[in-house]
This record gives sequence, C-alpha cells and structure tokens, in this order.
Amino acid sequence: MKNKIKKYVLAISMCIGLTACSDFFEPVPGIQEDLESTFSSRVTTEQYLNNIYSYVRDLTREGNPENSGGIFTASSLEAGIIWEKPQRQWNLGTANAGTDFVKYWFVDFYKGIAKVSTFLQNVDRCQEATPNQRAKWKLEARALRALFYFELFRIYGPIPIIGEDPIATDAPLSEMIKERNTVDQCVEYIASELQKVIDEGDGILDNQTTLSNMGRINIAACKALKAKLYLYWASPLFNGNTDYTSIQNEDGTQLFPQTVDNDKWRIAKEAYQQFIAYADQRSMKLAKVYRSDGTLDPYASYRAVTEFYTTDLAPAITELVFVKMTSFWDYRYWVAPKFSPTPTDGNISGGGGFYTTQETVDLFFTNNGLRIADDASYDNFDGVPSANNFASGIYYDPHNPDRQLFNGDVAKVLKQWKDREPRFYANITYSGSTWINEGQQGDGKLPTDFTNGGNCGMSKSSGDCPTTGYLVRKGALATGNNGSNHFSPLIRMADMYLGYAEALCMYNGNGDLDTALKYLNEIRNRAGIPEYSFTAESGKIVCPKTQADLLNRIRRERLVELVFEWNHYFDVRRWKVADGTNDPDSWVYPEYHKGGEGGQIYGMNMQKNYPEFFEKIVCETRVFDKKYYFLPIPDEDIRRIPTLVQNFGWKSE
Repeated sequence: MKNKIKKYVLAISMCIGLTACSDFFEPVPGIQEDLESTFSSRVTTEQYLNNIYSYVRDLTREGNPENSGGIFTASSLEAGIIWEKPQRQWNLGTANAGTDFVKYWFVDFYKGIAKVSTFLQNVDRCQEATPNQRAKWKLEARALRALFYFELFRIYGPIPIIGEDPIATDAPLSEMIKERNTVDQCVEYIASELQKVIDEGDGILDNQTTLSNMGRINIAACKALKAKLYLYWASPLFNGNTDYTSIQNEDGTQLFPQTVDNDKWRIAKEAYQQFIAYADQRSMKLAKVYRSDGTLDPYASYRAVTEFYTTDLAPAITELVFVKMTSFWDYRYWVAPKFSPTPTDGNISGGGGFYTTQETVDLFFTNNGLRIADDASYDNFDGVPSANNFASGIYYDPHNPDRQLFNGDVAKVLKQWKDREPRFYANITYSGSTWINEGQQGDGKLPTDFTNGGNCGMSKSSGDCPTTGYLVRKGALATGNNGSNHFSPLIRMADMYLGYAEALCMYNGNGDLDTALKYLNEIRNRAGIPEYSFTAESGKIVCPKTQADLLNRIRRERLVELVFEWNHYFDVRRWKVADGTNDPDSWVYPEYHKGGEGGQIYGMNMQKNYPEFFEKIVCETRVFDKKYYFLPIPDEDIRRIPTLVQNFGWKSE
C-alpha cells in the first residue's frame, strides 16, 4: 500500500496532529501509569483494552459526538432534536470544515486506532495473563481497530491507513499522515484485518454473544462487519462514483474508482453468505416472542431487540450480533413526553425533544403490508381533517388484545394511525397514543396529547415537545426511570438479513432474486405483515420479479426495520439518493417530499389545537448539497498536512 506509514507509537507524549498531545492518551481509568507498569499487570492491561472499547460508538448518545456518540439519526430525514445540538448546523447547511463537531470522529477513531497499536505492541509484557488470554485480547483489539477504520471510511470516505511499526516520538506530522488511501485500499486493509481475526480466532474468541459477554467483539461480529464493509464497497457511492473524479492525491491517484465493478456485489454476497452460514450453525436468528396461545407477538418481538433497557434479554440474545454496553440516562429523557401536570409517578415524564418527521411516519406500512399510497383503506385527506378522519373507541393490538395502542374516546387520534404495522407502534409516539410507561403509582394508560393545549403540547410543556408532533419511541422505557445502564444495538440479524437480500438482488447483473426474497420475507414475517411473492399467492403481496422492483422493496424494508439505528443516514448516501435523485418510484422518500435529505420537512401544526393541529404543515426546511454525502476532513488537519486532500465540495475556512 503506497502511502502506508509507520504506526502511531509507544510514548504517552505522542500526538498525531489530530488533537493536543496532552489528551491523546487518556490515563487508564483511575490509574496514571507508564506503559511498562500498565502492561505488567493483568488488571491494568485489561483496563487499557476496555478503554479502547470506549471508542465504540453509542447510538443512544445522539447529539453527543464528543462522547462516543453521533449525529446520524437527527442529521437524517428520520428525526431532529429540539435542543441546540450539532445536527441543527448540519441540517441548516451552516457547518463547514472548521466546525467543531466535524472533527470528533476523525480525532476519536484515530485515537482508538493508535491505542490499539500500542496495546498490540505491549500486551505480551503482561505475564500475569495466560498466553491464551493475551491472544484473545490481541484479536479483540485488532478487530476494534478494523471497526474504527470502517467508521471513518463511511463518515469521511477513503482515509489514511496507518502502518503498524512504531516510529520515533519526535517524528514530524508529515511522516505520520501523508495522504489518503483509495477506496479499494481502505476496503482491502479493513477486510484483511477482519479476516486475520476470523482465521486466528477459532477457539479463542467467544463464538456467540451471551448475557455474560455482551459488548465484546467476537468472530460473528467480525464476519458481519466484513460483509457490511463489502456492501458499502459495492454500493454506488463507492463504486464508480464519477461525481468524485476530481478527488485525487497529489500524484494523480484517484481516491474513488471511476468505473462500476459489479463483481463487488458478488464479493459482498459471498461475505454475507459466510456470515449467515456461521450464524445458522450457532442458532443466531431474529428475536421472536410468542403469546401463551403460541401465536407470534410481532410488537413484543421487535421491542425485545430495540427496547435497549430490557432486563430480560433472553428473547433478544439470538439477534444481537454486536452491541455497545453503555450508561447514558439522557436518551430515556429525550424519548419520553413532558407531561403536564406531572403524573403521580414522575418517572413517566421526560423532555419530549427527540422528534421524528411526517416523512418517516409515512414510510411505515399499513397492517396489510402495503405502502400508505398503495392501500385503499388508508384514510387520506388534505388540509384540516373533519370528524370523519378520526378514530373512536379503544384500539388494541390485533396481535395481542391485551395491548392498548390508543383510546379514541379520551384523545383525538387520526384514522391514519390506526391499522398500521406493529413496528409503527414500537417506534412512533403520535398524538393520542397510549404512553408505553404506565408508571408504578396508578397513573395507568396516559394518552400523549401533543395538541397545543394537550398534556404534553407546546403550551403545557414550555416548548419541550416534538417540533413535528411526533416523538421517537424506539428505546423508550416501559417501566421505571433507570435509563442509564443499557445496550446500544450496532449490528443485529435483521440488518444482516436485509444486507444479504440486497447483495443477492444486485450481484451477477440479474441477481438471485428468489433467495433475496426469502430473506426479505424473514423480516416481514417477524414484523407481522404479509410477505411478498413473485406470483399471485393467497395472503401475500405480489412483487414484480425484476431487480429494480425487488431492490425498491428491500430498501423500504431496511428504512423501516432499522429506523433510528444510524443506518438511514449511511444507506441513503451509499445508494446515492440522498440528494433527492434516483428514487423515481418513491420507495425511499414519500412522493410529496422533495429534496432527499433536504427540503421541506412536514409534521403536525404544533401551535394549534383540534382540529387544526392535525393539518400537515411544513415544520422546517433543511439543506442538502452533494458535498453532504461525506463529512469534510477537518480543516485544521488539511492545513497541517497539505497532502491530505479535502472531500468533494468542501474547502478550507
């Protein structure tokens, strides 16, 4: 690899120009040691590895990029945050290469990468640990480094790959990072590192996630990450992206391949195939929860892996491929409505500020498994709704009559929110919905009334309410208030099934559509909605047997199934539809929405009461330019390292 350079270093005083020397190596938690002392003890050696794990991202820290978090839900069309967060700058188009949050991942992931190299170079000093334990630690660290590179790759595009040998502590910056590697070089390196862990990890790394090792990387996670890497590599953003022709190193090397290589889909398909075979052998599968009568409960099944705080992980453990174990109370607060008056059980109430959009609401299917535009039973209207557009009575989950979803007699509820698929009710808090947390002190089934004068509306909540009238519900606590210790799902089987279906659909020109359909239907079956079929079949929905038609359905399913899990932001980019083009059939964006990830964003009229509240209006306008497909390389590093070329459309500020 032509621009590999010798790896970041052994000395604590070392820095790479991405951050100040004083904070490059944080001390091992609770201990300030030199490297010799640190790696002589089993306890401090393992603490050092745990510190490397701290760089793994946490999707529940949305809006906290400086603290292992991100901006990737509320900087997409999926959502927004009412408080002043980096997402606002990104969505309004005011961010630039010098904006603070732009550098957080560039800094943190390279910190983690450097620490991995230091760990690998020193761990064998720890004679208190057995050779097998040290071997396991090395494999975990190497896999984490590959993960950090993958994250950098999908956030910033092709990035510099650093060599493994130590260098002098006084080496100038120009010897540490010279230039960016190409897309193909980055993928080759990350894939080879993961394969090395896979090859050497048999019998050393735990083969499957269990309750006792949650959050630790293993062979399944490495196989899954390798498949996802290849999925990105095969996708239009990285495969023949002629928009990026001008992005070249000083010697003329183009960072993005300029011709489409369809064989990359075959490579992605085979990587997914290897993961699926491995997972099947170990009974890794979609979580499913059954009622006492033996029938599937789709809502409970989906919540099992997306509640995050659940105390009973038995149903979820088979689906969780890799998670981040975390302690972050704020997320529970963000997704809980701010009720006024405060319920008897104060634990029920929250900040009500993590909102979703009308566009995201409209992506969910009806309980007939159809898009709302395709379902004649969907109650469509224009302007302010009339009395006929509202539901009455108590509405129970059709799959579980003990679960109340709303009571139309105590709060106004649009018929549009009735008879939707189970994932809709697990992910969206709409006005009039029954709040998921009934409390411990007799508060019971509270309606969430977001109308202006409602119990969690604008006038009652002092403005701490969803801008669009829709609150994110995924991960909301069903009981209590202990929202700190939980898990953040980074890769789960549903993600892998849908990635496999996409690769199967796309490879070899025409794809393996039959097998792709099988894995797409695995997701729909668990979701409790009718499956697709290429032929007329009772109880199923016909999908024309073409690559384009099946791909559309795979994409929509992915946007729904993985909503609010940091996939939408990256998926619409790798598909190259985020600028509003290449979606002629409105499977990625609703037909009325123009501008892709930008444009006018719709929701309820929060300043009004019934019935005007329920009129869909423009709540905000966002900006998306083609340069927003990647974050810019931080300006300070472009200035320090002149050979480090900037991303398309960005400039020094």
